[in-house]
Amino acid sequence: MDATLVFITLCCAGLLLMGAEIFVPGGVLGVLGAVALMGAVAAGFAAFGPQQGVLAALLILVFLGLSIVLWMQLIPRSSIGRKLTLAEDLGTSRSATTNWKEWRGKEGEAVSPLGPAGVVKIDGRRLDAVAEGRWIDAGARVRVVHVTGNHLTVRAITAAARTETPPAADA
Repeated sequence: MDATLVFITLCCAGLLLMGAEIFVPGGVLGVLGAVALMGAVAAGFAAFGPQQGVLAALLILVFLGLSIVLWMQLIPRSSIGRKLTLAEDLGTSRSATTNWKEWRGKEGEAVSPLGPAGVVKIDGRRLDAVAEGRWIDAGARVRVVHVTGNHLTVRAITAAARTETPPAADA
């Protein structure tokens, strides 16, 4: 195969693989694209000689830079780009539960073992929680005893403890 054809093929393959990286995350295609472009530089030296090989390497770098700039300018405006990017600003977004204090004193069930962290189900909602003190087995009845920010601390309750009044509210 002619060295010029290898050079052109590796350049095109490298650019396409690096462009495909945005659709297939993981880094594999980007690395393969970079390897193909390095191979294109080597093929450029073999096909064109040392002076033109350096020129070919510089042209590959310039074309790669221009491709990235054009990609960043054009893709967000295309229909595919709009599907891949977030359309709204999340700076003003809010948590689904804004008043975490409402969970204080409520009872539910441990969905997973809490040793110390796990998942509880209270009022039909799955919530992350931390056990107070000791391990709580999955399926055990729990009560929210502390709320700090969005962190729930739960305690295992027994049948006798269910009749107790909930602890005083946190400050």
